[in-house]
Amino acid sequence: MTKNLIIKTSYSKLPNGEIKPNFGDLIRASVLLNCIKGDFVWLTDKRSINLLKYFIDLNKIINIETFDEKLVVDNIYNIDNYVANEQVFKKIKGNWHGFIWDGKKLNPENDLIKITAPPYDFSNKKSWQQALIGAMGFKWQQQDYFLKSIENKEIIDIGFNWHVNQEWTSKQWPKKNWKELEKLLKKDYSVSWQQGLNNFDEYVNWLSSCKLIITCETLGLHLALALKKKVIAIVGPAESNEFPYSRLILAKPSPRDCMPCFLSECKFKKTCLNEVEPKEIYRIVSQFF
Repeated sequence: MTKNLIIKTSYSKLPNGEIKPNFGDLIRASVLLNCIKGDFVWLTDKRSINLLKYFIDLNKIINIETFDEKLVVDNIYNIDNYVANEQVFKKIKGNWHGFIWDGKKLNPENDLIKITAPPYDFSNKKSWQQALIGAMGFKWQQQDYFLKSIENKEIIDIGFNWHVNQEWTSKQWPKKNWKELEKLLKKDYSVSWQQGLNNFDEYVNWLSSCKLIITCETLGLHLALALKKKVIAIVGPAESNEFPYSRLILAKPSPRDCMPCFLSECKFKKTCLNEVEPKEIYRIVSQFF
């Protein structure tokens, strides 16, 4: 019998009830695999599979949208804060952890699991990874991302992970800033703009080919960290409080009452990220090379 079931899709529920794409938390959840003992399967949505395959074997992934069997396990580790498929939830049996299904709705098991879901309340100063592992009853030992071996040669100094989901315009650093930064960097480093916008294989290969990734708060931040890259993240509206693993530096605007707002669009119609200057990112780059 399979001992463990992990439930994490590529979506999360926002405080207003909206279900939004969230590949980042899907990737971050892989740290849990460094804690659980015994065999496992991962229940997720179809669109996650082509990304999750870089972390676990395909034969360990179950599509929640088509699964139609009974599944009995020892432990169910549910990281989703919404019910992706009620019919599937009714067919799985085991000891629930995290967001616990009571037959009608999900209930947070403890305060730690609450802060793994938007809007990420980190008033207790714990990182997302630390909160997840503690919430599930394990000891925090700076567990890193769980990732299968990817052997790609690093041939580019710096990658620009500039693209942001159009639903999250507040996270966008202005294109003119990226272009200005490129001019500053190209005197000393090789620079490549994001590749594989619509293809995970191409995207992962591009990230793997870079020594350092400069990114907004989006999937590339989490995936670059998982790939053990040096990362500079331009954050403000939606900081998700990554554990830095000694390879992440954050670039932020000046503190303000509305930050982080976790709004997909700035209510002032001018994102605070405009304040982050290209020359500041150029200065931070020198700390890595």
